[in-house]
Amino acid sequence: MQDLVSKLKKGDFVIVCEDEKCFLCTPAETITAEKIIFLMRNCDEIRLSLPWSKIFSLGLNKFFYFNGNLIAVDPKKWAISAEDRAEFIKKIVNSTLEISEIKFPGRIFIEETKKMGVLERPGIAEACSDIVKLSGFSPYAVYAPLMTHDGKVANRSYAESFAKENAIQIIDIRDLIEFRLKTEKIVEKAVEATLPTKFYGTFRALGYRTPLGEILVLVKGNVSDEDVLVRIHSECLTGDVIHSLRCDCGEQLESALKMIEREGKGILIYMRGQEGRGIGLINKLMAYKLQENGVDTVDANIKLGFPPDMRSYGVAAQILMDLGVKSIRLLTNNPSKIEELAKYGFRVKREAIEVEPTEVNLAYLRAKKDKMGHFLCIND
Repeated sequence: MQDLVSKLKKGDFVIVCEDEKCFLCTPAETITAEKIIFLMRNCDEIRLSLPWSKIFSLGLNKFFYFNGNLIAVDPKKWAISAEDRAEFIKKIVNSTLEISEIKFPGRIFIEETKKMGVLERPGIAEACSDIVKLSGFSPYAVYAPLMTHDGKVANRSYAESFAKENAIQIIDIRDLIEFRLKTEKIVEKAVEATLPTKFYGTFRALGYRTPLGEILVLVKGNVSDEDVLVRIHSECLTGDVIHSLRCDCGEQLESALKMIEREGKGILIYMRGQEGRGIGLINKLMAYKLQENGVDTVDANIKLGFPPDMRSYGVAAQILMDLGVKSIRLLTNNPSKIEELAKYGFRVKREAIEVEPTEVNLAYLRAKKDKMGHFLCIND
């Protein structure tokens, strides 16, 4: 890691890999026309990683769409030479660009990153931002997928040869996650108490302080065994407390607690701050209003200027690590949740947690199945 950071401090490129996908990366603050040319010769689309706060302050949030939290932009007034692209990126990074100066779509792809980087979401954009930040720069990275000379997406073997030929350091996301987990702790158990419940028996109630706020964790029995039953449940005031029929959240919460009680052991992590898939209570109610006019749950988020799902599970992963858990049976229908926890090193098996659709929430569940890939058995 020290050698890689030294390279970036000099403004050099590094290669960041996620399995077989490999990306050239450099600090956005050091971007030059020469670097743009190098990227254009060896890579596909050029990307710029920005945190959501930066995207929002620039007014770019309204242009984000469902395809992986990316938007493609160009400057309105300039030709798109290497010099122009470098200058354009610098103006975005320095917040000296007005929204009226930006053309959509374009050839520079802006990708949103999570505040806590790979410890919140283990993606390429977060990894590039993290290593740039570790090198002393602002967390904005310019990066692009490495391509072979015949125009194919480069695999890990090609990336390693390319790195050797060009004296470029290479790092895998897993190594970056491991490094940050060893050197940083983003969760702190503040308290533990006994919590008897009316319907689900007695739990140990653990309170964690995290950058996302205070998180409640309910633990039953010995959870140091293999294949621990786990539910990571996003806060839903309307569903969990008021029993709204618009979603299946409340019923999923009840089902998870019943399953843990029957099992005699398990963990429920109640993720506060993830209301409405991360957009907040007021915005969720605004999404409900749009749904009353025929917009589905996915498109409603997009119309409000948010990605369809802003949640991430790095905090939950660190809580599970703090509890000594290594392999889990995850109560979920969400494939993204499974994939993300696996990237943090957990062995994950899925346990279905479906509830009977109602006339009110059927369209909501269909949208989650059809547009977000959730594992749901809904009859056509």
